[in-house]
Amino acid sequence: MFDVVVFIVLATAYSAFVIELVIESAATRARELVAFGSVLAAPGASIGIWILCGVSASAALAMVTAVAYARGRRLERRMAAELDGRWGEISERSASDATRIRLLSWRVAELQTLVDRLADDRAARRTGPLRLVVVPDSPEDVASGR
Repeated sequence: MFDVVVFIVLATAYSAFVIELVIESAATRARELVAFGSVLAAPGASIGIWILCGVSASAALAMVTAVAYARGRRLERRMAAELDGRWGEISERSASDATRIRLLSWRVAELQTLVDRLADDRAARRTGPLRLVVVPDSPEDVASGR
């Protein structure tokens, strides 16, 4: 964040200097390059105009570069925050999946134990002696002779 502020402040200071240079030099009809009341150079009118155009373009480029850099850094921070959020969601989902798998594996082992126990009980009942269940006759069956 600090580097962005410094870059924008430097670009703004340079632009302010260039604006002052252009305004004061325009008063001399670009025959002299004047900044803050001091004559920096006296190149002549046509060359002075080209110099002022170049300096103005460089100031505009400095401001555009500073703003683009600031926007890029802001986008970078936002993307990093979104990426951190996504990684957090993925790790949370991974932890819940691992817990669910552990719980299911425990339940599968428990169910397998129950199935084995039931199969053993069934096998024991089939191999043991057959039981004959005698149901007493009802008084009505005895009376009718069945």
